[in-house]
Amino acid sequence: MKENTLEVLFYLFDNYPEIDDSAAEDRESMDAYLQGAGFLPNEIDRAFNWLESLGNTGPALLETVCPDSIRIFSPIEQRWLNTECQSHLLLLEQAGVLNAETREQVIDRVLELEDDDFDLAHLKWVVLMVLVNRPEGDNSLHWAEELNTDDAQPVYH
Repeated sequence: MKENTLEVLFYLFDNYPEIDDSAAEDRESMDAYLQGAGFLPNEIDRAFNWLESLGNTGPALLETVCPDSIRIFSPIEQRWLNTECQSHLLLLEQAGVLNAETREQVIDRVLELEDDDFDLAHLKWVVLMVLVNRPEGDNSLHWAEELNTDDAQPVYH
């Protein structure tokens, strides 16, 4: 099994309903469950730290001077976010799904994953996780029905 933080997170979310209630409430039991599934302790710890940090909103971003300003991605951000992912973030921001603060939180969570195979489907999942864990999460999830991380066939109009 390919070991990385994102794989642990996907496995955890895919199998969470199968985990008994006592294990779901106890970090040690969850660690044992995930190690039993073949994940390394280091990746399990990184996954739990990643999840715990979703609730951190951090310091509020300064208001932009000009609402028409654009976000330029640094070289390290470009390493983890390909052009397709960058474009999708811009689209979500223009559509009002993300604001500057949530965009930055998404970028921060992507950088934390350090996943060499990070793609658009993974980005959509990270966006969903960030929005679900925001205080206003319920109000910004109306678009989530269109979020499909499976390899769906393209729709031609």
